Amino acid sequence: MSDNVDPINFIDFLLFGGCVAKSVLLAQLSEEQSLMWHNALSSHQTEVWAAPESEDLLKLLDQKRHSQQSLPDLIISDIGIRYGGGTSLLATELCKWCVDNAPELKVLLVNPRQTQIKEVEKRWATRRGAIDLLPKISVDNLSSAFAVAAQALDLEVRSEALSTVINNLKRQQAQSERGAIKGRNIRQTATEELARKMAMIPLMVMANEPEIESSSNEESSHSPKRQLALDATISELNLYDTKIDLEQTGAFASQLFKDNPLLPGLVLYEKDNYVGMLSRRRFLECLSRPYALELFTKRPLRVLYEQVQSDILKLQGTMPIVSASQLALGRTNDEIYEPVVVHLDGDIYLVLDVHDLLQAQSYIHELATKLLREQTQTTMFQTEKMASLGQVVAEVSHDIRNPVSAIYGNTECLLTYIEGVMKILRAYEKEYGTSATTVSETLEEVDWDFVRSDLPQVVRSIQSGSRYLRRLVDTLQSLSHMQDHATPESIDLHECIESSLTILSGRIRDVQIVKSYIDLPKINGYTDRLIQVFMNLLGNALDALADLKAHPELIRQRENLILKEEVIPERGNLQTQTEITWQPLLVISSAIAEIDNRNWISVKVADNGLGIPKEIQDRIFDNFFTTKGQGKGTGLGLAICYQIVTQQHKGKLVLRSPYLNNHGDVTIGTEFEVLLPIN
Repeated sequence: MSDNVDPINFIDFLLFGGCVAKSVLLAQLSEEQSLMWHNALSSHQTEVWAAPESEDLLKLLDQKRHSQQSLPDLIISDIGIRYGGGTSLLATELCKWCVDNAPELKVLLVNPRQTQIKEVEKRWATRRGAIDLLPKISVDNLSSAFAVAAQALDLEVRSEALSTVINNLKRQQAQSERGAIKGRNIRQTATEELARKMAMIPLMVMANEPEIESSSNEESSHSPKRQLALDATISELNLYDTKIDLEQTGAFASQLFKDNPLLPGLVLYEKDNYVGMLSRRRFLECLSRPYALELFTKRPLRVLYEQVQSDILKLQGTMPIVSASQLALGRTNDEIYEPVVVHLDGDIYLVLDVHDLLQAQSYIHELATKLLREQTQTTMFQTEKMASLGQVVAEVSHDIRNPVSAIYGNTECLLTYIEGVMKILRAYEKEYGTSATTVSETLEEVDWDFVRSDLPQVVRSIQSGSRYLRRLVDTLQSLSHMQDHATPESIDLHECIESSLTILSGRIRDVQIVKSYIDLPKINGYTDRLIQVFMNLLGNALDALADLKAHPELIRQRENLILKEEVIPERGNLQTQTEITWQPLLVISSAIAEIDNRNWISVKVADNGLGIPKEIQDRIFDNFFTTKGQGKGTGLGLAICYQIVTQQHKGKLVLRSPYLNNHGDVTIGTEFEVLLPIN
């Protein structure tokens, strides 16, 4: 930072506050960019502060907010904020913090790696809460950039003062170009730039870049890299297994490097024990010293290795390429392009060229960008389809509701009329009898005794069916009229569960449903959205049970499954016959739970399926993550449930697999618990 910008004062500003009319915070901008903003803003009597790179910006803002001190009026931030020695696209987190905690605090984003900003990138920034996204600031566009900041601060732009600042900056730049300039280390600059580009994948997706298609020749020449998956490990890359004993001469090592120009390094052994690695660069640097050829070529390699020993990055072959590249880029400038030692099973040590590692990392990011774009398009198509389907359902359910209501309402009258007719017929029978030949034949022909007893039952059956149909129509109509800005209402969670079961009734015929309800107080919430939550949870449970039922072999393979074994004597031998006693079970229970000295309504949906593996449970609520097969799930159901419960109803959604049943026994399967606060 320059002398004009004091990063340390930012802490004092946050902790003790500053009594100024307008204040601006510069977050993680370069020295050149900070100097321009500082001079331009200071010329208009605006207090300017710079956030130190070593401090957590959001943590400091939280600290100031909790101490009830005034926040800056505007934050001008680099779109890729550095933290903890790395780089990440924290613009989204910064904008989200401001929207959630300080709506009056405005954020202006700057991308100093671009001289022009696309319109789609501006839309990306404004959708996240920023007022604008600006390109790299220079003396040529400082005037227009300052106008954006001045408008956000409600400042009047003084042309004379701004022109003076721009002229001074031009004069300083001219003097700097004529003087001796200390350039930054090239490797450090390239590394930071690469890390920033890696962190900006979401912006690349939003920019809708064209897909990259490689030619057939390129596919054949780089086929190993083109087959990499997102979770590929470094063991799948091109590894070199050239080994050499420390007792070999330096001339022998020189010949190995000469024979294989692409060889990045040698794996060193001493009596079949791994010692370390000697890179091509270290070897050549050592031989370039005065008298090095005479000293090292005819002596054991041990002598040379002792002169060039350095920190070696040794990684397990099972490490993902993305993690390995981050560790490789995190090394010091002198070590950053050194090869990496890869440890495979046993005592196998191979060498990985860092160029191959970064190339694989670049391909994985390219693949991730493509997949994100495809998933975004798929989600857009699915959303459009569901919106159209919801409109159709709303119209159809409205048209069905009137005749269904007419049928249901008239069945009660019909039953009353039938009982009246029956009463009249019984009176006729008592008064005149049925001895007449014509009457007795007619009664026998229509089977009057059966009709008299069955006719009321038929009407009651019609009444029950119309009641169920009307409830189904009401539920569909409620779901199809979901509104983004609906008003919370007093709701009964049991009714939401029953409505969900009504919609899913066609899928639960072969599943045992066990309900354990208690009287629950009503809560304020959104009926349609909670119905959607329970529909997704119940639907996932039914899918898990159906999948297990369709593959009986999976039942026999899982551990601790209840099996009934019978020992049958046959011809002097014992034969074990295994019978599967598992039956699909869905348990729905409600209770009042006390958590953190507060009462919550607890609704649990549990199944006795295969359960969810521990290694993926942390990702189960992520967008686009699904364990279902291709075309069977979008990976959005549980993510939507989590959002509805936690954000819209201030509740909690807990996953347990396996779980404890009502008897306190461990049950293999999955349990989701919806916790909603009592008003």
